[in-house]
Amino acid sequence: MIWDDLRIFLAIHRLGSQQRAARSLGIDPTTVGRRLTSLESTLGARLFLRTPERLQVTAAGLRLLPHAERIEREALQAEREVQAADARLEGSLRITATDGLVHYVLLPALAEFRRAHPLLTIDLRADVRLLDLSRREADVAVRLVKPKEPALIARRLGELRFSLFASPAYLDRRGAPRSLSALAAHDFVGFEAALDDLPQNKWLRRAVPAPRYVVRASTTTAQVVACAEGHGIALLPAFIANREPRLKQLLPRRVLPAREMWGVIHSDLRTNARTVACVAWLTRVLGGL
Repeated sequence: MIWDDLRIFLAIHRLGSQQRAARSLGIDPTTVGRRLTSLESTLGARLFLRTPERLQVTAAGLRLLPHAERIEREALQAEREVQAADARLEGSLRITATDGLVHYVLLPALAEFRRAHPLLTIDLRADVRLLDLSRREADVAVRLVKPKEPALIARRLGELRFSLFASPAYLDRRGAPRSLSALAAHDFVGFEAALDDLPQNKWLRRAVPAPRYVVRASTTTAQVVACAEGHGIALLPAFIANREPRLKQLLPRRVLPAREMWGVIHSDLRTNARTVACVAWLTRVLGGL
């Protein structure tokens, strides 16, 4: 068996389709299908069955699974240990953060970091999911929750403050709320329902027991655009919304929610030159928000 084939097997098992596995691994879906067929031929067993919802692992696949996971852990452990001793500021550096931080803060500040380290290739992943640092889905993560996993090291980077915003067009049409209680009469733009448990959304539901959402989106960037287009009021990170000239802050004297930002790395990479330089840069950039 080839390790790359086992890696593809694990990605399909975790994500449920060849297409999603291909996207996560950064390869073509036809390559995923070909390598899966090769692995099944080598083992002489069918590893997945197609169902209406997903590719379902077979009994043979379940027998293979713990062995593939053990090989994965060993391979990733070896990779981290080798990289931990790497003092060169060159090669690939994978950073993950929310889309709002990536688009509105990290990308505008990236030129400074690249000038200081021109041999680095930066791979930015804007994702609301918590990517797995142990499986090398990212080298450095900016998270809004301090991790509890003992293998991860977290450094506080700063605070993400939220405020309410709307466009002048919306306010001309609906009027500006003068208090939190007045928000109940207004339309809202927010995250999709699957993300209702985010702390800022819980705060909004306490202030407005049943917010009337007219647009819901999976990213902060989409919410900024929808709010700027006049669809409704949005609870947004203040540093992002203040950069959009089509938005006006509401109830500026109100104390609104805030969340801590953490720079997170795997403990095996705590001495790696790339991750050390990246966390120092993130501290400078995000500490001033």
